[in-house]
Amino acid sequence: MWWSYWPTPWVFLAPLMMLACMAGMFFMMRAMDSGHHPTDAGEGLNLGPNVPARFPDGQSAFEDYRAETLRRLNNEQQEFQAFLGRLRTAKDRAEFEQFMAERRTGTSSPA
Repeated sequence: MWWSYWPTPWVFLAPLMMLACMAGMFFMMRAMDSGHHPTDAGEGLNLGPNVPARFPDGQSAFEDYRAETLRRLNNEQQEFQAFLGRLRTAKDRAEFEQFMAERRTGTSSPA
């Protein structure tokens, strides 16, 4: 019979149902997002590592500690970079002096 060769209704209904579910999830997520935001009530919101957090008034000791730690780490990084520069200069100077000494004596080391 002709209806036995005709595809079942699910071939047409399944994609429609899937699209309806996706649309429903989209609108539910959108409704959830349009609700209460922590910044509206004056609460702190951590937006990521590059955005400073806003702490309540009782957190000034932590802010002072954080600022001091960041300043100290910055100084240590600068000192370390300066040390690496001096180390590279000393290594280059030693290699150059070794090269000049070998050149003066006429012997060269195999490379």
